[in-house]
Amino acid sequence: MYLYKMDLNDRIQERERRRREITDRDKILVADALREKFNLIPATECKVLDFGCGLGDMVCYLLSIGYDAHGCDISPHWEQAAECPVERLALIVEKPYRLPYKDNTFDAVFSTSVLEHVRNTEESFYEIHRVLKPGGISMHLFPGKWYLPYEPHIRIPLANYFWPHCPDWWIGLWVFMRIIYIPRLAPYWKHMYRKYCEVCKNELVYFPNSKYRNLSKDVFGNYGSLMGFYIERAGGGYARLARKLGCTRFTGWLSANIRMNLIYQRKEA
Repeated sequence: MYLYKMDLNDRIQERERRRREITDRDKILVADALREKFNLIPATECKVLDFGCGLGDMVCYLLSIGYDAHGCDISPHWEQAAECPVERLALIVEKPYRLPYKDNTFDAVFSTSVLEHVRNTEESFYEIHRVLKPGGISMHLFPGKWYLPYEPHIRIPLANYFWPHCPDWWIGLWVFMRIIYIPRLAPYWKHMYRKYCEVCKNELVYFPNSKYRNLSKDVFGNYGSLMGFYIERAGGGYARLARKLGCTRFTGWLSANIRMNLIYQRKEA
């Protein structure tokens, strides 16, 4: 049992290290996109919102480089950390769904790895549209419906393909395979199985890109892709490989479907 706890702690620490690494890459990518693609220069009069801010890491970073940054989420995750000024973070009202800000408040609203958890996407887009200033932009980085080699949160192959009806037996099969690979997990297989099933049913949303395109056009009247910029600037392994291969148009399309997608909408002035 002691060895298992040591192994589990090591795995948790490694996942946290990887999370921080990804978050740090996303911080730079978002800031560069705001500045270079939309000419939103860091200054106190440039007000931006991190939609689904989690611990508030991104808000802290954007504040540090001069943006008037705020964040919101459906749960107060930031209570777990004291890195970001809490007055910058606010709870989203769920019933009726409403972002806690006045109309025409922000120059930009963005999210990173959030849309794959948002079940009320249409409501969310309308609320984002409401709080944006005329001419403001909305930008979202998220894993595509056909993400490979496995669903990035529970790491079950093809779980995102099966969504919204991933078979429990499929999850059980991969829990079993994981236990074969790491036998010390065997006493915890029931907990793992129940947790993965719960996450798959209640916490994941995988729409095809066409769904986001159509919703964007319905709500904003427009839809745009930043995949060329993503391939040029992202720090992940796929983006590095794509830069070596060239053919940005194709590698960007491929990433939007089987890895990460980066889209934007603009509120008409």
